[in-house]
Amino acid sequence: MQIITARTSGPAKKLTLAALAMLLALGAQLPVPAATGERPETLRITDRHRETVQRVVTYAERAHYEHISVNDSLSRDTLRNYIDLLDGQKLYFLKHQEEYFLNKYGARLDDAMQRGELDPVLEIYRLFRARMTSYFDFALKYLETVPELNTDRTWIRDREDAPRPASQDQMLEIWRDRVRYELINLILDERSYDEAAEALRKRYERQRKSLYGQDADDVFSVFMNAFTHTLDPHSTYFSPHNYEEYRIQMSRAYHGIGASLGLEDDYILVREVLPGGPAEKDGRLRAGDRITGVDSIASGDVTDVVGWRLEDVVELIRGPLDTPVSLRILPGGDTAGSDSFMLELTRGRVRLMGAEKELLNVEREGAEFSVGVVRIPNFYFDMEGRQAGVEDYPSSARDVKRLISELKSEGATGLVLDLRRNGGGHLNEAISLAGLFVGKGPVVQVRDSEFRTQVLQNRRQQSVWDGPLVVLVDRLSASASEILAAAIQDYGRGVVVGQRTFGKGTVQNIYQIRRRGEETPGRLTLTMGKYYRVTGESTQNRGVAPDITLSAAAAELPLVFPNQVIGEDIGESASDNALPWDTIPQTEYQGRSVDGATLSMLVANHQQRESEDPDLRLLKGRIQAMRKMTERKSEPIHLERRRADQESRRAQRLAITNKWLAENRLEPIESLEELREMDLPDVALEQASEVVVDLLRLQAASSPAAASSSLH
Repeated sequence: MQIITARTSGPAKKLTLAALAMLLALGAQLPVPAATGERPETLRITDRHRETVQRVVTYAERAHYEHISVNDSLSRDTLRNYIDLLDGQKLYFLKHQEEYFLNKYGARLDDAMQRGELDPVLEIYRLFRARMTSYFDFALKYLETVPELNTDRTWIRDREDAPRPASQDQMLEIWRDRVRYELINLILDERSYDEAAEALRKRYERQRKSLYGQDADDVFSVFMNAFTHTLDPHSTYFSPHNYEEYRIQMSRAYHGIGASLGLEDDYILVREVLPGGPAEKDGRLRAGDRITGVDSIASGDVTDVVGWRLEDVVELIRGPLDTPVSLRILPGGDTAGSDSFMLELTRGRVRLMGAEKELLNVEREGAEFSVGVVRIPNFYFDMEGRQAGVEDYPSSARDVKRLISELKSEGATGLVLDLRRNGGGHLNEAISLAGLFVGKGPVVQVRDSEFRTQVLQNRRQQSVWDGPLVVLVDRLSASASEILAAAIQDYGRGVVVGQRTFGKGTVQNIYQIRRRGEETPGRLTLTMGKYYRVTGESTQNRGVAPDITLSAAAAELPLVFPNQVIGEDIGESASDNALPWDTIPQTEYQGRSVDGATLSMLVANHQQRESEDPDLRLLKGRIQAMRKMTERKSEPIHLERRRADQESRRAQRLAITNKWLAENRLEPIESLEELREMDLPDVALEQASEVVVDLLRLQAASSPAAASSSLH
């Protein structure tokens, strides 16, 4: 069914007969839209959309690793995904409306996609847009009544797992709760009721206006990703515009603050603070933080950006080189309305940061040990520089080789390879880096969709470090960094310390989706292979398990103070439709894992140090308090209770923090915001360096005949 938006004869919008008939068939009973004078963008599917969806389906069936078939089962999953992408928080569609579309198109959408027919996609979106518009109009009208803010009701913070409302009355009650909840959040952000109500009114009007600006390309991109994400989390469709934005972020060559942003439940989420950018140098912005306001010229006039489109916020934050921008930050893990702060940054050119080194002096029983540290933020390689003949082109493997040589000359006898928050990069660089420690030989196996296995080897790089080695990882160590850690572990060349890694063990290929004569094609990244260790185990889903697991307090210290706690909900295993862990035959390699007796001794020593560390005891208490706060499923819609709760939690966090500072002979702080400006100890690195000292002492105590050659 095609619905054509009616032209208006006056300021009030009217539904067409076709739209009205569909809404009545679905039992919509929508509120009457307000007279806004706005008219939504007309949505029409073009030949480009039709050809693109057909080509994407063809690529998926021919090249995806799982040999998928676009059939009735995948059709229903895609349709459910599409509805969830539009309304994952269950705020617009009623239960019987979702069921209507699933029954009508659940077994037919695959056939329509193969024919290039996308009318069902627009039909669903038009209803979504009509309902969303009406509910925002309802919310704006409700704001005029001065809602009661001290009630006995609660607000579910994440409605993703909540059932869809069964009736219009239930949905309207949810929207009354939403308005009251968001008003309370704004008041808790030190605003008067009138200021909060005005800010919320502007937010709703902006969201409604933004919705009207969505065109057919926007809708098509949402639907295509609803399809690709039924395959696996890393298969993605990029429209020409979105791919250009992705390319800019990946090249990290633009003027801005140096942060990768995403959209999550109406909030602009900081996904990553990019190495080398203004935000990373400032040190106060952290992954998991949310940006709730932007002042693009740091004039003091902050624009509320909750509910904005991601691209609009990105444009607001970006600007000319060396100009200021102010952000209102809600720390990661905090409830909305709690402890937000202003952060002013100066826009700069975001450049890729290279590997760095540090020399630590660790004392143990009157002796001093020199432990080198090499940090690798990602596996980088300047292909253009190499092709242009640049003598010193950036390469992570070359840089690390140089840094190790410098550390040797400075007296380092043990080494920590820090791969925390390393999300991967160039695979060949990871292979070359492995060669610095294991020498020549196989590093990783890759199996494609035809189950052909290729063994990737380091053929050129000689080992440059044969001393005690610890690889420090965390939950955000992913992809190529997992390959490097696994190789060092499998060859027995070092001990892996930290947390279980992310578990991203799949290989993607990029396909251009280009029509003849089209200058800017879309792109499809499609999973077409998996990585396997030399032992035959995949890194997919399970990641790399550390030999020595750091407690949450040690591993998460840099995150827990900004109020973010990383748990098992981060990682490949937490992603929908993630490919499974499996094994293939191992390949021949010259190495063996560290023996069990050695590991048992190292683990026992580490656990004893952790149990005796007063810092960690305090941090464990703080983490437990933070987990209790972040794991709340709901909040009371009661202003006075929320205000008292906010003050209690703030005082609790401040007391625990000041106790920790006192134990370390540091001055107390008056607000938690001050903590972001402090140079905090890196407990995980300290623990890793202690493991290196254990290895050095083991090496010194062992005779050459008895020493384990796999460790030095």
